[in-house]
This record gives sequence, C-alpha cells and structure tokens, in this order.
Amino acid sequence: MGTSIVIIGDANAGIITANKLRMHTRKDVEITIIGDSEKTYFKPEGVLIPFKGVDYRDTIKPTDFLINYGIKRIKARAEKIDPENRSVLLNNGNNLSYDYLVIATGNRLVPESIPGYDDSIYHFYDIANVLKLGKMLDDFKGGKIIVGPSSTPFQCPVAPAEFVFGLDLLLRKKGIRNKSDITLIIPMKDVLPFKNVSDMVRKGFEEHGINFIPGFKTESVDTGKNTVTSSGNESLQYDKLILIPPHKGQKLLTDSGMADESGYVKVDKLTLNYKNYGNIFVVGDAADFPMKVGALGHSEAGYVAGRIASESDGFISSSEFDGFMGCSSVYADETAFTLSFDYNSKPFVNFASKSDYFLKYISGDTYFSSIIRGVI
Repeated sequence: MGTSIVIIGDANAGIITANKLRMHTRKDVEITIIGDSEKTYFKPEGVLIPFKGVDYRDTIKPTDFLINYGIKRIKARAEKIDPENRSVLLNNGNNLSYDYLVIATGNRLVPESIPGYDDSIYHFYDIANVLKLGKMLDDFKGGKIIVGPSSTPFQCPVAPAEFVFGLDLLLRKKGIRNKSDITLIIPMKDVLPFKNVSDMVRKGFEEHGINFIPGFKTESVDTGKNTVTSSGNESLQYDKLILIPPHKGQKLLTDSGMADESGYVKVDKLTLNYKNYGNIFVVGDAADFPMKVGALGHSEAGYVAGRIASESDGFISSSEFDGFMGCSSVYADETAFTLSFDYNSKPFVNFASKSDYFLKYISGDTYFSSIIRGVI
C-alpha cells in the first residue's frame, strides 16, 4: 500500500503543496486535500482592486479548477487532529488516517475582538470588503481617512503602506487630495521590521503628505464619535476608518492541543515540523512565524513537498528550510520595489521602478497560471 498524505486547508499554501507533491510523487502515493471553499481569491490584489488597478473578477478562481489531476479532494472541515494516532476527524463524522499530515489552515479574521468594530469600518482582506471599500472610495468627497492594522500579526506587512500610497494617488486623480487627510497607524515600532526598507517607505510618506503614527495598537473604536483609541489611550478622529481586523489561527488547532489561544502552531523553523513529529508539517500562516506572507507560504510548500516526496521514495532527507521569500510591493506613483531575503539575509532597497510595479500588476496572472499549479 502506498504512502498516504493528508493536507488540511484548500487555500494558497495547501493547494501549492498538494500540486507540487503530485508532480513529484509516484502514482501509489495518495494525496488528499481537505477544505470546503468554493472559490480561491488572490489576496495581494486587495491593494489594487479598490483603485481599479485590476478587475476583481480576475482575482477569483473556482477552487476545484486549481487542484491538479490525481489529487483527492474532500469537501469538509477538519475538527480534531490526533497526532499520536495519525488521524483527523472531519465535521462529516469521518476519520482520516495518514502517514504524513500537512497543516495549511491559514488565518481567520476576528473583528469582534475589538470593542466597537462594526460594519461602518472598512478593510481590504477579503473580496467582499474590498468591493465595499472600492464603492466607498468612489463616493468619497474628502475628509480624514485612517488606515492600518489593529494588531499583530497580520497578513502581508507591506500591505498597509501599499494601500496608503494607492489611496494618495487615487485622491490626487480625483482632485480632492487637498481636501483629504491620510494617516497610517501601525502597532509596530516602524513600518516594517527592516530599517532600510522602512526608511525608504517613510521618506515616501513625507513626500506625499501621508501621516504616520507607529506604536498604535488599537484598543477600541467608537463609531458614534468616529474615534479609534489605542492601548496607550491615544484617540484619533476620523471620517472613514480602514482598520485591518485582528488575526488568529484556526480554532481547530487550539482544540487539538497543537496551538495556544492564538491558534498558531509552534514549529521548527528549519524543518517546519510540529514538535518531534517528523511526519507533521505546518505551512503558510498556520505556523507561528511573526511574518504572515503568501510568498513565504509558497516557499514552505515547495520545501515540504520536496521533503515528503523524497521520504516517500525511501530517501532520508537532511535538507533544511532557508526561509526564502520574494515579493513586489507597491510604492508611490505606480512604482514598486521587489524584496527578496531569507533567514540569513535582510531585504535591501534603494529605489522603486515602473518595471517592479508591472511585476506586481501581473502577479495574479503568474499566481494562477504557474505558482498555485506548483510549476514554480
């Protein structure tokens, strides 16, 4: 009987892992992916769609279409993982056994954990809210806009800065920039954890009149008074609030005793294994890494697929994950810069270009045609 591989999670990291595994394993290796999503959304374009940079319909594909031939899909949700007995309980009552388990369950948004967070607040982290935000910006006539993540961790640390640069450009094109005030609030000490990149981004803020307030961790919102208040008791007034909700991992992982209340699994950063279980891997945002980045999930999926493929062929793999990730990030005036780094290096950037913006602009096409298919 062949090797059995179960992957929990049918989004970015889970599908890439499954597709790469199918390309590099024998036919008798059974690959099963668990998840009940009907469609897959390319989240990085949430910073382009509200400004009409791309058509939202091009950022969504049927999930079934993205899973390569030869992979079994179970449309259900995992409810409990039993590492000792190598089994996964599903919400349909079935138990699945496995030789290898890959956890790729990602994040969940928990706006309810911020007192006062309601439907009058906007964000760009799922397609419904992206479209709602775009409509608001279409009708916007000027005023104070506050943008930012409410807390850490959150997906794609560069996204808030990308968004305010796009917002600045949009309001200039609408001819209402002089009637508008843009403020970015960040719970961290700087824009990003990398000084060189943060210095460049902050310089862009200064040149484009974007206010920047670091160390602002949101404690509550009063939508009646249009104020957002930090844990340090600093209150800011707004006309429109674009606040990224707090993130957590999945309750499944907490209920299974594999994660604390954060829902993120602590893993070995060099092997991506959970504890001493050499047959359990965690990829994408489900891991307790402080940076939640789709490009990192892509790299992790490739590493894990290679490890499992080698071991299923009887080879002992001593390879280690190097933490590599690379992505293009929107800067001012439809330019961008591209970052690439790993555990042993830091990103460095000293200019932004139109060609890098083009890379960002076509990233959705590359993602659906090649990356999620496991080709690159």
